[in-house]
Amino acid sequence: MNTISVSPQSWGRDIKVTWIHPKTGLEAEMNYKEFEDTGVLEFGGRLFNRSSKTIRQVKGPFSLYIERQEVEGVGTAKITTVDGGQRTEGAFPPPAYKVNETELTQMGGLNLLCGREGGSSTETIIPSAIVTDTITDYGFFFAYEWPCRSIIQISIQPMGGNRRALSLWAHPGWTCFDMEPGSSVVIPVMNLGFFNGDSLVGSNAMRRHIVRHVIRPVQGGSPLPPVFYNHYYGFTDAWNVSDLKREADAYAELGMEYFVVDAGWFKGGFREGIGNWDYVDPKRFPDGMEAFARYVELKGMKFGSWLEPEFAMKGTDWPKRHPKWFRSAGYLQTPWYAGGRFRDLQLRLDDSSVRGQVADWLESWVNRYHIQWLRWDFNHQPLPFWVANESENQTGRLHLGYGDGLLQLRDELMERCPQVHLEHCAGGGTRTDLSMLRRAHSQWMNDNSSTVPAIRKFLAGLNRVFPGNYGNSCFLWATHKGQRVQTLSSLKRDGYPPYVMRSRMAGTLGFAEQSYLWSSRDKAYLKSEVEKYKSIRRLIMEDYYPLFAPTSIQAYDGWQFHDPKTGEGTVMVFRSESPKSKMEVELGGVRRGDTVELMDMDTDRKQTVKGGKALPVSIPEINGTRWLRYQMK
Repeated sequence: MNTISVSPQSWGRDIKVTWIHPKTGLEAEMNYKEFEDTGVLEFGGRLFNRSSKTIRQVKGPFSLYIERQEVEGVGTAKITTVDGGQRTEGAFPPPAYKVNETELTQMGGLNLLCGREGGSSTETIIPSAIVTDTITDYGFFFAYEWPCRSIIQISIQPMGGNRRALSLWAHPGWTCFDMEPGSSVVIPVMNLGFFNGDSLVGSNAMRRHIVRHVIRPVQGGSPLPPVFYNHYYGFTDAWNVSDLKREADAYAELGMEYFVVDAGWFKGGFREGIGNWDYVDPKRFPDGMEAFARYVELKGMKFGSWLEPEFAMKGTDWPKRHPKWFRSAGYLQTPWYAGGRFRDLQLRLDDSSVRGQVADWLESWVNRYHIQWLRWDFNHQPLPFWVANESENQTGRLHLGYGDGLLQLRDELMERCPQVHLEHCAGGGTRTDLSMLRRAHSQWMNDNSSTVPAIRKFLAGLNRVFPGNYGNSCFLWATHKGQRVQTLSSLKRDGYPPYVMRSRMAGTLGFAEQSYLWSSRDKAYLKSEVEKYKSIRRLIMEDYYPLFAPTSIQAYDGWQFHDPKTGEGTVMVFRSESPKSKMEVELGGVRRGDTVELMDMDTDRKQTVKGGKALPVSIPEINGTRWLRYQMK
């Protein structure tokens, strides 16, 4: 250690340390943040070669390296992890956001291999975990902040008697490179949090920390999960500004806060036009997109749109005007988009000059269209572009530079445009790690926006590690003929089944349904549901309790959100296709003997239950719901 500085903060202490390895000349400039209220230590930094010689075969760098740390008097360690959100299957339970419970046996370990195949962090599993002990009831969680490839390893080994050795490593994966004199690489941020209780206590400790210290405010906006419209899933490629005006008129009446024009607004459309960011499609917007943005604002909503700035298609405007901004994948072939050689080019985010120019452009684009919601998408694999361009003895160097540059560009955008709500998207949920969520206000969690039971299960898993503001999807039910479960005649007669929208209410509330389907009764119903959601949405950012663990659509499902400070909460129960019309629910966060007064959100009827006793729930209809709000007395 060479230097250390400690700065008291309202949340704890900010500690800066420079670690020096005299033999090699490597220096690690680290920043440690101690959060007293959440029991979290956050740390990361940068590794420098301060010597006059090239340092060979550098691996990692490791953010965390605990090797055989002795622990005594502990039992079997249990680890809770959540799979990533890339897979879109609607099977039940779906593979995306699957919750995994694993025990660490003696001489046993668990590896989280993230982004190995394509380079995006959560292609398979989210680089976070909750670790609990069966004897002491102590636990800890970790959340690794890296949007690319990483390896996290945890193991327990016997040391004799009741003594055991804990090992825990975390580092960017599959790197081995030479560091030239004066060069540096990022050391990604790791979060370690400590708690006393089971894995649900750990889940809520992690969520609480993210809400208090990770999510950045939107200037002039709300910290609550938003209510928004997105056009993409409701339309085929055949749409124009008249269609969007019809939807803007209808959705303004429903109480939308944001209206988002997704992919396809630019010349050439999605994907062939990616890179034509300065050219609006005149067939879609003959008067320009500025005019439509003003139309949206006059309706009382904030305007948003879509970009995929990390890629551009060959032959589009940006690569023609700025060829030095991009790299190609050379001779490599893509398994995506009909195969063949890559027709995409990747932005050189490792180049600070490129990042600066792109940041300038992003700021001007935001100002031009009065953008207040940016859906930042990422629909390809980054790994082949790194592999094709890394020189000998530099395996992983572009990977590190790209990930570091991406985070810096997102930071720069949020600094310059604090009024913009940034929606994170990566082909659905392929980069659902805390580094990206720290640089976003919400997240498109999965590209399946039509299979209702699966969407409900996505949210159940996501809420185990992140708060509900990161659970974006869009209400879509009867718009597309091939996806209809309910006939149009049935919709006209019976209206929308309540479970369809309510299955999304553990996250944000988005819409894509075309409004031509609605009767006046339907519109009134949807508006009422939006108002009810707004009345409870702050609770979605509080403690989360899954009420069931269904493995079949013939089983009950549901959740509870609970504010431990005020004693308020909300409960949502889904009968699904269960043959049982009655069920009992154990409420979380309620002490034995406490009085809980509940109100039915549909009938306003009230009932009282004592903490420690099961709450009886009756749902007479198949696929019916019971929605309650409560207050502890």
